Amino acid sequence: MSRSSDAARQRRLAVIVGALVVVAIALVLFTGPLKPGNSTTTAAAPASTTAAGSTTTGQPKPAADTAPPLATGSYTGPVPILMYHVIAAPTASTPFAELWTPPETFKATVDLLKNDGYRGVTLGQVWKAWHGGPGLPPKPVVVSFDDGYLSHFVSARPILRAAGWPGVLNLEGKNIGPGELYTWQVKALLAAGWEVDSHTMTHPDLTTLGDAAMRTELVDSRKLLQQKFGIPVDFFCYPSGKNDARVRAAVQAAGYQAATTVDPGIASKSDNPYQLPRIRVNGTDSAASVAARVKSGNGVVGGY
Repeated sequence: MSRSSDAARQRRLAVIVGALVVVAIALVLFTGPLKPGNSTTTAAAPASTTAAGSTTTGQPKPAADTAPPLATGSYTGPVPILMYHVIAAPTASTPFAELWTPPETFKATVDLLKNDGYRGVTLGQVWKAWHGGPGLPPKPVVVSFDDGYLSHFVSARPILRAAGWPGVLNLEGKNIGPGELYTWQVKALLAAGWEVDSHTMTHPDLTTLGDAAMRTELVDSRKLLQQKFGIPVDFFCYPSGKNDARVRAAVQAAGYQAATTVDPGIASKSDNPYQLPRIRVNGTDSAASVAARVKSGNGVVGGY
């Protein structure tokens, strides 16, 4: 092959490469530098399935929620505290299916209560109203969720947001992370006006623990939430409601102002602050039956 042919081929190659460089520069100038997430086709991140029956990639998303205005008034009397667990429909093989409330039923309950004049408040608002702070609306109700499940973010949050109500999340330390609630999801709940309280680190029967193990469950769980989310964590929720005089004294010593149980009733200022009753909601309860319990304080004994 002649030298002139080689030279010609090299010149053609140089022209092609130059043209490609010009095109690449033009694309960058027109669209901006390519960054992760800018591509029109990206591989889907692996999803994690939780006990709440929903999936999430766990990737942070901008929190669009803002806290609703505080529901205020001059009321300082008793306040019903509802107790929920998973907000999702159970399957035929779901263990403890009574703890699973379908989102449709939960929404119907919130709508019915709101139409009847009730307004959602946090336990912190109730405590302040009972101790000289701003009062509450005439018909306040606390909607609390135990343990910390993905369904609290996926299902309960938008339903309460639509009502303009906050929720109260009694969060176990071990439920922060893959499989349940990611840190960014808890922060999004806080941004939406929710209150986050301690439900221990591992959900044990506190009455069976020695002093050191109990301090770990009570003190370390509070410190974890305080440091991770920058919140006071003034309230505690007993796992399965198990408590006795020794446990209540330890809860008080750990710095909590009050604690909730699974004993039925409407909470009032005259109650022992470390034995506040709640109204348990089972998955088979209708909106009308829950509304009736909110008025009467009657409910199912027990919890998890």
